[in-house]
Amino acid sequence: MGACITCGADPCTNPGFCASCREADKRRIRGEQPRYIDTWDNAGRLPSGWERMSISTLWSALNYGVWRPTPQSTIDAIVHSVRERGPAALLEPVNIARLRACDAAARAEIDQRIIKLRGPK
Repeated sequence: MGACITCGADPCTNPGFCASCREADKRRIRGEQPRYIDTWDNAGRLPSGWERMSISTLWSALNYGVWRPTPQSTIDAIVHSVRERGPAALLEPVNIARLRACDAAARAEIDQRIIKLRGPK
């Protein structure tokens, strides 16, 4: 058996994919339109026209309703910055970006931890 005419590997590492590529090439030679993956319907799935969406719109559509809580490492990084450089650290661009990415629960935790850092008055 010789090397695959599509991927060049001997033996072919992905025969199914290479066969699909050869079929697509034959369709192109015959002048047929490419076959695309079916677009999802509006029942909570990706809207049609996804192939024309901007990357950010597509990202939002794919991740709608799947937002995750703020990672603990982000919270720890903000608190560490305040511990090392004081409250002025909250005005640094990197920490402003971190705070914007935080959900309400994370902001509440950051507030509580900063209050503990200040100690009793």
